[in-house]
Amino acid sequence: MNTFYGLDALNSGEAFFASLVIGFFFGLALERAGFGSSRRISGIFYFTDMAVLKVMFTALIVAMLGLSFFSFIGLLDISTQIYTLKTFYGAFIVGGLLFGVGFAISGWCPGTAMVGLASGKMDALVYLGGAILGSILFNELFPVIKPLYTWGQSTQASFDEPGLAFIYNSLRISENSFILLFTAMAVFCFWMAEYVERIKNPEKGGAYWNSPFLKSFCLLLLAAAVSIPLLSLQYSEPQASSDIPSADSEADLSSVQETISPEELADRLLNGDTAITVVDIRPESDYRTFHLKGALNVQPSDLPTFVAENGGNGMIVLYSNNIAQQARARDGLFRMGFPKVTILTDGLNGFLEKCLKPVSLRSEPVSVETAKRIRSWREYFLSHAP
Repeated sequence: MNTFYGLDALNSGEAFFASLVIGFFFGLALERAGFGSSRRISGIFYFTDMAVLKVMFTALIVAMLGLSFFSFIGLLDISTQIYTLKTFYGAFIVGGLLFGVGFAISGWCPGTAMVGLASGKMDALVYLGGAILGSILFNELFPVIKPLYTWGQSTQASFDEPGLAFIYNSLRISENSFILLFTAMAVFCFWMAEYVERIKNPEKGGAYWNSPFLKSFCLLLLAAAVSIPLLSLQYSEPQASSDIPSADSEADLSSVQETISPEELADRLLNGDTAITVVDIRPESDYRTFHLKGALNVQPSDLPTFVAENGGNGMIVLYSNNIAQQARARDGLFRMGFPKVTILTDGLNGFLEKCLKPVSLRSEPVSVETAKRIRSWREYFLSHAP
């Protein structure tokens, strides 16, 4: 599966249309859940209406199980197709507290406030006005509060990306164990939410307590959580073994060459450097859609043969959308005795972001000299692009 994010097409007409359709049904789901009323949303703080917990927890569980399922059967590469926010513990804690206080005071969050506004709720309009003013204030004060924005960055790394931490790694348990544990916690919360509603409001609350629907729903979630480890054993291991050249795991990787930055690679290719060979290790269909000018398409299983035949011509640069795949391929080749192999920093997506993204779309201004380099890179690498 490809996503608009993975294809770097979030600003395309198709992406905006998909956002419109998804947003419509998202708002419809919130309205049907009763989230067009701040009174009902605020009920969670008084333990009179636990709809917020039930709806949001259901969304979390469905997303987690769905992404894990598609990932383990090989249909979705989460590392390249899903945007993952880097982990800043301090900033998350402060931001979460601010959000929680605002949620408790107003009875709205941004999504539900839009639903409330569509339902004609004036307090939702006041909330959204405050949110807009707060966003403007945040933007204007960003140079001052930037240290808080990036406070408490994680030292862990996932997908070879520093500062990205997952909770199961922090807890030192496997991903499969966390999926099962989190699902079991959700099931417990569903039952407790119904019980609390029943106690607080005996006449109307807890409608699903001990009902066949709640039993079936929870059983289905647990069955899905248990099946995912079985899928991971069936699909993940064979794919991993066929994707990476076999090698001696005891070899020393300390002398593996450093990665090459997108800017350096762009300059060397633009200047016609013949001492460098660029290899695209993505599937052929992705290569045909777009690839760096002059890059050759070689599948990971064919890399040992290719490097053996071409390794004497200079440096070989591997790139992909999957940063972990790049690193595994490079390390495997090094262990097999091919030291002149390096990888592209941040992969193809990083190259697109740093070298080919128009100056006008960048979040921060660039110098005149950098803008000139970007224009020359775009002219060179995009001249053959569809």
